[in-house]
Amino acid sequence: MQMVRNFKSAKIQLTITNNDHPKGVKHPFNNASDGVTNDQVARFSSAIEMLTAEKCLDADIIVTNQVTMNK
Repeated sequence: MQMVRNFKSAKIQLTITNNDHPKGVKHPFNNASDGVTNDQVARFSSAIEMLTAEKCLDADIIVTNQVTMNK
């Protein structure tokens, strides 16, 4: 049996903190590209900080792959 792995989707999930949520709240942003770079994530989180006046604590890149099993 042969398995083929294909990219299906990716999202960037930012943990954003403010006065009401000092430990942070996770916000997912869908439709990230397969090859998103660290620089792109950093620039994206900076843009979100500017737009919301909140602080990004960290970012998770969540990738979903589809595995097809050929017999």
